[in-house]
Amino acid sequence: MSMLNIVRVGNYITYGSLKEIGNKVVNSFRGLIEDFKLAHYDAPAMESIDAYLLTMILQEAFSGHTLGITDADLKTSDADEFYNSIIGGKNPQSDVAVVSTKKLSPSKIESQKDYDLYISRTTKVSLHEVGHNLGLTDHASYRIAPDGALCPMSKGEFNKFGYLGYIRAIIDGRGLTFCDECNNFLRRVHGFHHRMANVLKDGLNPSPGHPNDHEGSALPASFIRDSGLH
Repeated sequence: MSMLNIVRVGNYITYGSLKEIGNKVVNSFRGLIEDFKLAHYDAPAMESIDAYLLTMILQEAFSGHTLGITDADLKTSDADEFYNSIIGGKNPQSDVAVVSTKKLSPSKIESQKDYDLYISRTTKVSLHEVGHNLGLTDHASYRIAPDGALCPMSKGEFNKFGYLGYIRAIIDGRGLTFCDECNNFLRRVHGFHHRMANVLKDGLNPSPGHPNDHEGSALPASFIRDSGLH
């Protein structure tokens, strides 16, 4: 993968924040993802959206590896309300993943510390989902990366913490460097060789068009999701 589309869904997150997240994602995959392209999908304001449906919409509107970021709650068809809201997911039938900032953002962003936490959490979940796009799987254990933090693919135990505890213990505990197992997989499958570098990218590309009148969709059991399920 040489190019990653990062698509803002809705208007909540700023382009500057998207660029900051994109730079961090590219830097973590430096040598595999060489560039990213910012885009906007003009979705109506909404509290929630079916996660699988959103991946299908973005697949139709954009080509190639795509990461959609929205402030809407991502919903699934799980009958248990405890599990039917997720912070991220990847459609296994395409190269599209989505992330929701709904539960990642502090209740109020009133300081640089609040903003940095918001960017950090969104970046770490984004890394996890892009990792799935590239074939990486979850670590059920707390896998430590060379930087001493949890590998971005660490999943941990959701039931043990609940949402807020999970985000603080697992998401905040993840770093931006992948563990040896993940790096070996990326090297073997994609010829990945990480090179630390700073990347600055500009540009915002509008959606080439978007479908209308979508109906809700049940979430396939194979949908790879990030919630307490990541």
